[in-house]
This record gives sequence, structure tokens and C-alpha cells, in this order.
Amino acid sequence: MNYLTDLQKEYKKYITRRWFFRDCGVGLGSIALASLLGAQKATAAGKSPLLNPLAPRKPHHQAKAKRVIYLFMAGAPSHLELFDNKPELAKWDGKLPPQDLLKGYRAAFINPNSKLLGPKFKFAKYGKSGAELSELLPNLAKVADDIAIVKSMKTDAFNHAPAQIFMNTGSQQFGRPSFGSWVTYGLGSESQDLPGYVVFSTGQKGTSGGASNWGAGFLPTAHAGVPFRTSGDPVLFLKNPRGFDNQIQRESLDSLKKLNECI
Repeated sequence: MNYLTDLQKEYKKYITRRWFFRDCGVGLGSIALASLLGAQKATAAGKSPLLNPLAPRKPHHQAKAKRVIYLFMAGAPSHLELFDNKPELAKWDGKLPPQDLLKGYRAAFINPNSKLLGPKFKFAKYGKSGAELSELLPNLAKVADDIAIVKSMKTDAFNHAPAQIFMNTGSQQFGRPSFGSWVTYGLGSESQDLPGYVVFSTGQKGTSGGASNWGAGFLPTAHAGVPFRTSGDPVLFLKNPRGFDNQIQRESLDSLKKLNECI
């Protein structure tokens, strides 16, 4: 009799996934039951409720805004034709850029020896603030004093994806939390049945930066944005794929259960 082989087989029984779910099933069942019944009903009186990473939190200051809809319009018309008037650029329309402008110039796809293109639409000042807006925005011009146009931000990112990630996370590199992730991390969410951070993306390809524009980075994944699709299932993987009905799913689960119960 090989005692070493028998001991190794006996030892493997206690380090397998099947053993864990079989012998620790009571503990996992309690956790699942508490989640289904709700933190307030499942916990005993006087004990702390289960921690919810998206539980609403009070801000440091009294809030004025109830809701925020953030529109990141990648691929929209150029800011040079909307709200960023460049009179000097209009003077250079159709001309080669001056040499002092090209010194240290970096670009991904633009030939620095190309002619400059000036604005094609007229600008005017609106409201008491004197905000300069293009003739393309007549309705926005009516509320010029009710909006804020930030022109002081700049970056050395000269390509689409790094610039988009920088805009939404504050860094050109992957791995930083996005706007919405920080909001849910700091304030939580009042919704208990829907994601606290929802993402809508248009177009077939979406943004160049991809999911990094709404990712959680180094924060817990509960704070990542959940994309809602414009066609088909709003959220992927919530129902069985085509050709995989409830009966097939039940048979698959029963078969998996038998395999997990076998040692």
C-alpha cells in the first residue's frame, strides 16, 4: 500500500472548488439569503447592516443639483466652429502655418506643411457675459448667461484615444477611474434596482478610448459604468442566448451539480 499516494488523494479533497461549495454551502447560502431578503430584514436587530458600496452618502456641502447628465460628444463639430472663436486663425485661412508655430509641433496624422483652415461660420457676443458663440448655435445663444464655457483647460494629447481618456479620467493612460465612477464612489446611488452609473454610447464603434472612458480604474468594479445598448437586450448576459431555453439551462445546471458532487 502506498500511503503517500493515499494521503495526496485525501489532501486534494480539501483544496478543490467542489469541496468548498459542498462543505461550505451553509455559509454561502446565508450570504445569498441575506442578499435576497435585503440587508435590513436579514440582519439581526442592533447589528450593522450589510455594506452596500453604492449606498447613498451625504456630500461635504449641501447639494444644489439633483441630477447630472454628462454628454461626451466625441466626433461632434469642431469647437472652432461652435464656441471657440479664433480671429487669428481666420487671418491664416488657406496659408501655410508660420515656422515659429511648427517649432516642437507633434501630431499623429496631420502633415505640418498643410495649409491652415480658418472658421467657416460667423461669431458674435451674447448675453451680459459676452460669450462668443457661432451662428450654428442660435438657441444656445439665448441662454448664454446660464451656461459655463471653460476654455482654460489644455493637454498635450494629440491623438483621439489618449485625449478622450484624459477628458474622462484626468489621465492619458489606462487605469484611472472615470467621472461617473468617482461620483458613485463619493455620493453613492439612490437606486437599488438599477446601476448607479449608466452609459449610453452611439455609433457602431463608440469612442476611441473604449470602456476606459467609463471604467472604474483602481476603484471597486461596482463603480464602473454599465453600458445600455440601443438595440437588442439593454444589458448583455442577463438572459439566455438564442437556442438556449430554460430546459437546456436546467439540464446543464443539473449536470454541473452532479459533477460537483462527485469526488
